[in-house]
Amino acid sequence: MKQESKYEQVVHYLKEEIESGKLQTGSRLPSIRKLSQDFHCSKDTVQRALLELRYEKYIYSKPQSGYYVLEQQASHEDLVISVNDEHVAAYDDFRLCVNESLIGRENYLYNYYEHQEGLEELRKSVQKLLFDQAIYSKPDQLVMTTGTQQALFILSQIDFPGKGQEILVEQPTYHRMNQLLLAQNIPYQTIERRVDGIDLKELEKHFKSGNIKFFYTIPRFHYPLGHSYSEEEKRAILDLAAKYQIYIVEDDYLGDLDPKMGQTFHYLDQNDLVIYIKSFSTSIFPALRITALILPNVMKDAFVSYKNILDYDNNLIMQKALSLYIDSQLFEKNRVARLALQEKSQDFIHKLLKSYPLSLPNYPLHDGLLLDLRNYPKIASLKHSSLNLDFFESSYIETCPYQFAKVPLENLETTLNYLKTESGTEIGNSLEFDFVVPPPHS
Repeated sequence: MKQESKYEQVVHYLKEEIESGKLQTGSRLPSIRKLSQDFHCSKDTVQRALLELRYEKYIYSKPQSGYYVLEQQASHEDLVISVNDEHVAAYDDFRLCVNESLIGRENYLYNYYEHQEGLEELRKSVQKLLFDQAIYSKPDQLVMTTGTQQALFILSQIDFPGKGQEILVEQPTYHRMNQLLLAQNIPYQTIERRVDGIDLKELEKHFKSGNIKFFYTIPRFHYPLGHSYSEEEKRAILDLAAKYQIYIVEDDYLGDLDPKMGQTFHYLDQNDLVIYIKSFSTSIFPALRITALILPNVMKDAFVSYKNILDYDNNLIMQKALSLYIDSQLFEKNRVARLALQEKSQDFIHKLLKSYPLSLPNYPLHDGLLLDLRNYPKIASLKHSSLNLDFFESSYIETCPYQFAKVPLENLETTLNYLKTESGTEIGNSLEFDFVVPPPHS
C-alpha cells in the first residue's frame, strides 16, 4: 500500500477534523508553523495542503489572521465547473495562488535569486506535470523564460552545434516568430505547412542544404491551420533530422488540449535533437508570461548565459504562484474545463454544419472554423465584408496568399448566413449556443 506523503497527511487530517465536527464552522485552524511542526514537514507543504482545502471549499483565509473553517455543503464528492465559467475560474484560482505565494516570501521580494534557469520549486512542478503527459526530462534540463517570445529570441541568437545559420519556418506559422526573424534580420528559409502536413521531400532538401540552424514547428494544433502531425509523420521528420543533424524546436503551445495526449517530438526523439517549448500563457491566460523549455545539455549553458543578459530573475512571485497552481491540481482542473469547452465548441460546429451544409471545404479548429478559399472566386468580397474573419496576414513572413480564413465561433452563424446568401440560399433558422472562446497563440 502506498504511503501517504506529508502533504496528503495534512489534507486528510484537517478534512477529518472538519467533517467530524472537531473543527467547527468559523473556528480557526492551527497555524502553519504549528502544523509544520506537528507533521515534521516544511511550511510550503502545509501551504499546499491549505490551498487544496480552500479549493475544495473546506476553509477560507482572513488577511493577517489565518485560516478558518467554512460552512460545509451537503457533499464534496464532485466539484462541478460550468464551461462558461472556465476563464473566470482559472483567474480566481490563480489569484488565490498569487496571494498564497506572498505569505512569508520576504526572500523573494527583497533578494535576488541566483538560479537563472528559474525557481527550483517551479521547475520541479513543471517536470512532474510534463512527466504525467509522457514528456520526460530532468530538472536541470528545464529553463523558465518570460514567455515564448523570449525563448525563441534567445534560441535565434545563441550558437547551435553545426554550421547552419538559417532558421527554417513553416508558412503560415506563429506570427511572432515571423516578426522576430524580420525585426532581427535573421536569415531564414520557409516550407509550406498545409492542412494535411508538409512535403517531406522538400523538408529533406532544406535539411540537406547544410544551412539550417533549426527547424521551428508547431506539431499539435498548428497555428493557424489546426493540423496535427501523425506519429508516422513525426518519426519521418525525426529520421531526417537525425540524418542531417538538424535541431527541431517543438512549440507545443496547445498540447494540453489534446484529449489523446499524442506523442511529442520530444518523446520520440532518440538523438537529443529536440528543444521542447511549453507556454503557460496559452494554458492559463495570456498575461502569465511564463514558458518552460527542455533543452539539450549541449546548449543549456549558452541559453542560460544569454537569458541572464535579458532578465536577472523573471518574476519570482508569479513563478511561485504557478508552482502552487500546478501542485494543488488547479492546473489539471483548468485543463479538464478547457477540454470540456473544446468538446462543446466542436459539437456546436458539427451541429451547425450538419444543419446547414457548407459548400466550401472546411476544418473545425479548437476555437472556430477554418475555411479553405483556394477555389473560392469571391475572396475579395469576403475580405471587404463586415464579417470578422482572420485571413492570417501576419502568419506569413512574405506575401499572404489568402488561401484560408478562420471564422471565430461567435461569428460562425453570421458567416454561414452570408455565404448562403451569396449562393442564393439564406439560412433561416438559428441555433443557440453559449460559449467562451479559448485564447489563440499569444
